[in-house]
Amino acid sequence: MSTTTESRPATGAEPEPRTKRSSRVFAFLQQLGKSLMLPVSILPAAGILLGVGGALLSGATQNGWDLPVPLRVFLEVLKASGEPMFAAMPLLFAIGVALGMTKNDGVSALAATVGVLVMTTTMGVVGKETGQIVPLDPNVPAAEQTAPFSFLGIDTISTGVFGGIVMGLVAGYLFNRFYRIQLPTYLGFFAGKRFVPIVTSFAAVFVGIAMSFIWPPIGNAILAFGTWASETATSFAVFIYGSVERALIPVGLHHIWNAPFYYEVGTCIDPVSGATKHGWTTCFFAGVSEMGHLGGGYLFKMFGLPAAALAIWRTARPENRTAIGSIMVSAALTSFLTGITEPIEFAFLFVAPLLYVLHIFLAGSAFMVMEMLGGRLGHTFSHGAIDYVLFYSMAERPWLVLILGPIYALIYYAIFHFVIVRFKLRTPGREVEEQAAVDEGGASGLVDPRDEFALKLVLAFGGRANIEALDACITRLRVSVHDKGLVDQARLKGLGATGVVVVGNSMQAIFGTRSENLKTDMEDYLANRAGAEADQASAPAPSTGVSDEAPRALVVLPEDAHRADQMVVAIGGPDNVVKLECVARTRLRVAFRDRSLVDEVALAEAGVGAVMWQDDVTAMLLVGTRAEACAEVLATIVQPATV
Repeated sequence: MSTTTESRPATGAEPEPRTKRSSRVFAFLQQLGKSLMLPVSILPAAGILLGVGGALLSGATQNGWDLPVPLRVFLEVLKASGEPMFAAMPLLFAIGVALGMTKNDGVSALAATVGVLVMTTTMGVVGKETGQIVPLDPNVPAAEQTAPFSFLGIDTISTGVFGGIVMGLVAGYLFNRFYRIQLPTYLGFFAGKRFVPIVTSFAAVFVGIAMSFIWPPIGNAILAFGTWASETATSFAVFIYGSVERALIPVGLHHIWNAPFYYEVGTCIDPVSGATKHGWTTCFFAGVSEMGHLGGGYLFKMFGLPAAALAIWRTARPENRTAIGSIMVSAALTSFLTGITEPIEFAFLFVAPLLYVLHIFLAGSAFMVMEMLGGRLGHTFSHGAIDYVLFYSMAERPWLVLILGPIYALIYYAIFHFVIVRFKLRTPGREVEEQAAVDEGGASGLVDPRDEFALKLVLAFGGRANIEALDACITRLRVSVHDKGLVDQARLKGLGATGVVVVGNSMQAIFGTRSENLKTDMEDYLANRAGAEADQASAPAPSTGVSDEAPRALVVLPEDAHRADQMVVAIGGPDNVVKLECVARTRLRVAFRDRSLVDEVALAEAGVGAVMWQDDVTAMLLVGTRAEACAEVLATIVQPATV
């Protein structure tokens, strides 16, 4: 679940600067990348069921083993249970993207499901009319015909996971646009969230028609690229894949890059059903082992990066080696077993970017070398020892990992050790100054240690009022903030983050696999037990003036006065204000006599970006850079007891 305060654009706002637009686009891409992780997380289960069942059945057939009936039936059940998950990937991606774009609201998942069904059917009808879908001729033997693509029993144009992603985005947008819609009384039953699946179904008709004409050229281009990558220049293609994938890790967009290679690039024929499959990963788990072109990841995730962690440990200052050793050994073990590499990569990414550039090249070369030597391995979650053992029997030349892996370990260790020492890089444990201890101030009074740590995180991100949106992926705590200047990166690192990525107002703190639980703890704390202590980071001592700083020249513009007039009406009139003060130059803290008189919708229309209630009568109003001017005008209108 995602914790997000309501945020609406101000009416009559000036055009956004280019940097802000870029930041919003990047934030959208990050949100999309995070959304893709939900359907991708199903892949390990599907891969294990299909891989284990299929591999053992295939091995029994090839070796002439006579399996006992109960065991054979059990393996067939495993294989049959995994197949539908891969077959339904477009639907799963639509649901995952819709949920990710709507703070996990279940109605968006229903809308996405309806949208996929309608879009699929629409494309099937249009495809038959345009000749893109040729039904089977009952007068011609089936063996002499190519069956049209079928999804959920519907003959349609194949758009793969891309169609699901598009429909998920449409459903998410329509949910955010209409989930609070008001309709006439006689249509009141269909108002609000019930309206979303309805409008999505109509939108899906037009999306299906558009995709029927837009997608075929795109699909043909992907098919051509897949043919080139799989048959003509595979070694170069996987080098590019591996290098770009590692280059995108720091900004968290690698999930978007991975999806086409997993589910679209490359085509094969299912050896059992005869159906056409798309995507290197999909084909590998269908039993086409030669499509395991991405096996090179095992070399640097199981061996290379753990060796790099060893080099960082060994080059640390003697007095720091014990502490750094415990961190690096834990990160190396995580990388070896599961393939999760961020705890190691973010240990040197920011302090020694030269090492990361070398790592990008080495990672790309690992994919290329494995491909050139004929190693064909698949993976589900990542390239860790767990995947390696599970899918060993499905691969071609999997033993190459055990030969090339130690070689890559030596290469990584030698390069990292030499570069760190030669260029005096400040990798963990080599800092001249010791990191300042994180002082969290006095006792918070919280009993649960999880709440205590959640409070520390909230304060590190600038306090409750500074947090706009809260989410997490596998290794990152993703937080959108109102003012990034209030975020204490040193405190976050002191709390255990191996790195902090900042893009616009989007923060990514790398806490490893703890991130999801930390997000849940923060959500639970903020929703149920957060008190005034959660505002300490962003709330300076109360002042008796409208500004939180010493008086200075302040220019009040006509639009400030107009906005203040709108706000007075929205907050229930001048007599409803007990206390008013400007905080951190961008927000107003207002204490009201009667909360029920405050109209948050009207405040949004007046340009208030968010309303965050601190208690039953006190709210923080996010006004923006003109907050001080608005406070100046409001002070002359409301004249509260304390201004």
